[in-house]
Amino acid sequence: MKNLRCNAEKCVYNKNRECYAGKINVDGDTATTVADTYCATFRENEAPSFSSNAGHCCHEEHAVGTAQIKCEAVNCVYNEQKLCHAPAVQINDMDASCDTFKAR
Repeated sequence: MKNLRCNAEKCVYNKNRECYAGKINVDGDTATTVADTYCATFRENEAPSFSSNAGHCCHEEHAVGTAQIKCEAVNCVYNEQKLCHAPAVQINDMDASCDTFKAR
């Protein structure tokens, strides 16, 4: 299911605002705000003039959904045993934080 929207367009795994990393990890074990979270899987695309999907599997069926998110932000209402259970997730363009984070 395509329920992860990634606005971090400089990430090598981002193609048309979908993530093709296979799985992602969101850090922020002491997070109390969105700014305290971070997509640890983010890798800056060093060749922005080329397609960001070079070398990565970008078939539509391989886009990451919330079921493939390991989350260290244990203070988030959507975190259940360090897995994300949000109906949809959005990653921020400015700092690759998790815009969906909501404190308990």
